[in-house]
Amino acid sequence: MYLDILEELLENQAQLYKNAYKGDFSQVCYLEAKDKEHGTYDKNYTNRLRLSYFLLYKHINNEDIVKRLFEEELKDRETNSFQGIGSALEILTFLLMKYNREGTYDSLFERAKTANFDCACGYTPNVEISSELEDCDIYDGISIAIDMGCMESARKLVKLWKEDVACWDKRNYERLIYFNKDIKREEENEEPLKALAEIARAKGKNSDIISTLRSLLHYYIQFDKKEQAYDCFQQLIREGDLTEIYHIRLFEYILEDCMELICEYREKAEELWKWARPFIIERAGNMFGNLYKKSILAAETVNDDFSGELNYQYQEWKKRVGI
Repeated sequence: MYLDILEELLENQAQLYKNAYKGDFSQVCYLEAKDKEHGTYDKNYTNRLRLSYFLLYKHINNEDIVKRLFEEELKDRETNSFQGIGSALEILTFLLMKYNREGTYDSLFERAKTANFDCACGYTPNVEISSELEDCDIYDGISIAIDMGCMESARKLVKLWKEDVACWDKRNYERLIYFNKDIKREEENEEPLKALAEIARAKGKNSDIISTLRSLLHYYIQFDKKEQAYDCFQQLIREGDLTEIYHIRLFEYILEDCMELICEYREKAEELWKWARPFIIERAGNMFGNLYKKSILAAETVNDDFSGELNYQYQEWKKRVGI
């Protein structure tokens, strides 16, 4: 049944191919855009990727279209602020290699190799990809749908996968959490996160208890469930031996969550700040940017004059890192 969903997904890309076949590449050519979060990116990347999958799995034999898409993809790889290789480049490389008679396209492959740092480290023209849709299992299908940005198809596939899970163990709960994030259903992750915390508690491994409870705490803060977040935080400091992680980044992530909770849950702010303050003082000269900013806000929330020192240290940190 999941193959039917993938077939339908591919059929929905047919118009992109028809347009390209007629010489209209407007939806798949490189179209530069910029934003504050992602820097330079290509507005048409997803359409080009969708057409690449269509060419691959529909066994379309059209050298001119493949070459044109490859050239457009190179423009993206050479200018995109994200220094990845990307699925589109790998698929188009596989397709273009079929036409590489006597090294016709070696210069394009070499250009791809030097497109960005990640390409220099990991790109190869000798990529192997199956062009048979039947070779895809449901995990491949979910990945393809997510890759193509087709969330409804991805959600249908995840639903099928969930119905077929025979044993809900740690691995499958983790898969569900990642799937939900990718299909924009992260709000549904409370139960699998709680299940992972229970599994960790049953096994009694301190690092797993801390890690799973911190993930649950972060979820509650992310979705503005401040009472649940407070309860989870209390559980974390009660059940986890935090002395084991004082000197690693995970502890600072817990502090960062605590700072957010202080700002959002005013009724418990004094209590939470009393717990966190000694650790913030200890680290005041050596934190990361978000922890500085959130610590300043938390100190201001409880009217602690130490906010001034934190702000001073934050400005010094920005000088050191060149911000």
